[in-house]
Amino acid sequence: MSAVHPSSMTPSPPAEVAELFAGFDGSPAAYQALARALDAKTAAWPEVRLAVLATCTMDMLQPFLVVEAARRGLRLKPWFGPFGQIEQQVLDAGSALFAFKPDVLWIHARLEDWAGRELLRFAALDEAARSTLCSAMTTRAAAAVEAVRRQSNATVLWSGFTTPRLPGAAGSCGLLDARSVHAFCQTLSRELGGALSPFSGAWVFDAADAIAQCGVSRATDPRMALLARAPYSTEAMMALSRSLTRALRALRTPPRKCLVLDLDNTLWGGVVGEAGVSGIKLGDSFPGNAYTAFQNAALALRNRGVLLAIASKNNEAEALEALSSHPDCVLRPGDFAAMEIHWEDKATSLRRIAKKLNIGADALAFFDDNATERAWVRAQLPEVAVIEVPASPVDYAAALDMCELFDAPLVTADDLKRAEMYQQQEQRRALQQSSGSIEEFLAGLDMKVQVGPVDAGTMDRVAQLVAKTNQFNLTTRRHTAAQLATMIEAGAVALWMRVADRFGDNGLTGVIIAVPEAEAGHWRIDTLLLSCRIIGRNIETGLLGVLARIVAERGGHTLTGEFIATAKNELVRDFYPRHQFAAHDSTGRLWRRALLPLDSFIIPGYLHLSYAE
Repeated sequence: MSAVHPSSMTPSPPAEVAELFAGFDGSPAAYQALARALDAKTAAWPEVRLAVLATCTMDMLQPFLVVEAARRGLRLKPWFGPFGQIEQQVLDAGSALFAFKPDVLWIHARLEDWAGRELLRFAALDEAARSTLCSAMTTRAAAAVEAVRRQSNATVLWSGFTTPRLPGAAGSCGLLDARSVHAFCQTLSRELGGALSPFSGAWVFDAADAIAQCGVSRATDPRMALLARAPYSTEAMMALSRSLTRALRALRTPPRKCLVLDLDNTLWGGVVGEAGVSGIKLGDSFPGNAYTAFQNAALALRNRGVLLAIASKNNEAEALEALSSHPDCVLRPGDFAAMEIHWEDKATSLRRIAKKLNIGADALAFFDDNATERAWVRAQLPEVAVIEVPASPVDYAAALDMCELFDAPLVTADDLKRAEMYQQQEQRRALQQSSGSIEEFLAGLDMKVQVGPVDAGTMDRVAQLVAKTNQFNLTTRRHTAAQLATMIEAGAVALWMRVADRFGDNGLTGVIIAVPEAEAGHWRIDTLLLSCRIIGRNIETGLLGVLARIVAERGGHTLTGEFIATAKNELVRDFYPRHQFAAHDSTGRLWRRALLPLDSFIIPGYLHLSYAE
């Protein structure tokens, strides 16, 4: 049986700092020493400025936050405000908080600090009084975030409320009822999410889960709580730092798009070529139930929008028979967007999977029980995330969660349909192969393109595309939802594009943003991107044409485009010259075109284009 605890399955640090983590024992002294060493080692990394406001003393989290952030590829510069000064800092435009210019603001207001005397007489409060207390606290939080938004676009993480230990309170004996403090905290955190939802870039951070990871009884230090208003134990500070930096990574780093799985001793126990379909280990009894649990975890990822693929050295017919016919196999062939089952090496398989799915190899994560195969892929394709697989299959499912490679702050409707969309893509490929020309293929798709202005209903999906799109992205600027909202308020034209065709709906897959320049009548395209699944249909020409019309209506005379070259966007290098923009500098970065006559922006006839007000 396994002795590995899920909390020990931390993500592997980046290669440039991995040697500093060698021998790291997780003690407070080790955190202090490593935080100092990381300061010089990560000097070239982009800095993430984290401000912390709390109703208690949190300064001692500094080394834990720095180390856990570096483990996740982030160089964190924390600033801690005076305890109990949340509103004083956010309401003062000249406060030290805003002078710090944070990228992220973490607000940690403990229930026992904010609710005051009302909490002391909690058991005596009737339902109406509890509802009033809940409303007052969420309204107070929303007002604080609104004050932040008047001065800053920083991402705001507000800690959900953890259950305080109140002797004599309902529920403290371990039996829960609707009047318990714990039930009230759950309601309060749920209502807090609704109160913050109108503010772009504001999230509830699940502090209660972080505390639960180390155990509520071990989370507090009563002595330090009385001496220094520092209530958390070292173990709790570690857990909070791990969870918070995991959330920061999810907000700043796009998740991997595809999980590539081995078969033998990964999806099932044993080797199907030796044991036969009936002999592999899957089902309700151990060890088969460990592999079943892992398949369930992989299926859960697929249901959230992560693509699944297979890279297996195997006889294809036997492997497919196991996937298709074994009664306890959770994953079936239709659940995989790509399959490479043969005797060639795994790096070759991964390259083919990336090509077939039209994604970069850096969008792949690889899970294989064989350490030699993992080492080979690391050496041949360092951009692929190779998950370190535990020795026992009991820990496979936990390792999939704790690798953090698929973390996303939200799951959109388009994410939920991603696997289905890739299946539709196979039908489009079949049509393309049977068409006599590209024009015939594009006309045969019967594409319906809808373009509309970015608003609250589309902001999350647009921000997601801006954060993760690489191949068809002219500038690769990574604007957050809050930054996009500010740009629109300042006069930018921000448009989304949805594409559907005879095979299905591709979802919201295009974004274009133009901003007015200082000189009247001149506009600049700040962002232009398409999802990889609709590249090659000339849809971008229609999107550009709609933008040109809107900018002209706003008094624009010229449109300047930018191309900022990256390692991944070579395919759009000629976008502007192909659309009759003339070079505007000698570097190939700036291109300009007159907006008039508007009919020179030709929208292809095979696009059935409409505009949604």
